[in-house]
Amino acid sequence: MKMKFEILVLLSPRGFDERFHHYCKTSKTYFDAYEKTEKEFEHHFGKRKYSNYDSFRVTMQRRMKK
Repeated sequence: MKMKFEILVLLSPRGFDERFHHYCKTSKTYFDAYEKTEKEFEHHFGKRKYSNYDSFRVTMQRRMKK
């Protein structure tokens, strides 16, 4: 089974962050954008990438500091 590159990008932290920022443009809150990103990830890979929004937020902030 072949997956499109746009879907495989979600596996990397940077790709997930970029998709999150994409959804931020159309969502009312960051939490809503996060949930849309997680639902897309779960649809393609069968599980969530992060345990919750706070976990995602903390890890994204750590990556941004580097």
